[in-house]
Amino acid sequence: MGKKLKITVAIEGEDGELIVTSERERTVPYIKEVEEQGFRSAFHELETAVLESRKEACDEVVSEYLENMSQKKRHHKSGKTMQ
Repeated sequence: MGKKLKITVAIEGEDGELIVTSERERTVPYIKEVEEQGFRSAFHELETAVLESRKEACDEVVSEYLENMSQKKRHHKSGKTMQ
């Protein structure tokens, strides 16, 4: 049975306030799978899981952050305050 890889990406304010966050989970090979699949195959599976999870989490956080910034800028220009 594989193990779980969990990647969390967050943007925080200077005061530590969480602004946006994203988390991804993937199953990665464990010792038994490495022995069954061989090192190269298991390493490739691990590497792929890490790279894909990191990319997805980063893309989501950046998109959400930019959307939040855009909304705040729009509300600021219109004279409204956003909580």
